[in-house]
Amino acid sequence: MIRRGLYNREGELLGYLADSRVYDHQDQWIGELRGTTIYDRDGDRRWLVDHDALLDLRGNVIGYLGEAAPYDR
Repeated sequence: MIRRGLYNREGELLGYLADSRVYDHQDQWIGELRGTTIYDRDGDRRWLVDHDALLDLRGNVIGYLGEAAPYDR
């Protein structure tokens, strides 16, 4: 499995993306990536992804995705 960190603009870890699932930094599943949109567990749009940029729903850059790293769960 490949994992990428989700960071805010200050470099603080928000969570991580493992395959298409999104987890918080306490390993709790909080959503999933479908296409270029991250949805929360209720199915509501939460963030957008544009290459390595993490965007709010208005398209403003709020963070980034870190380098891909192997991860065994």
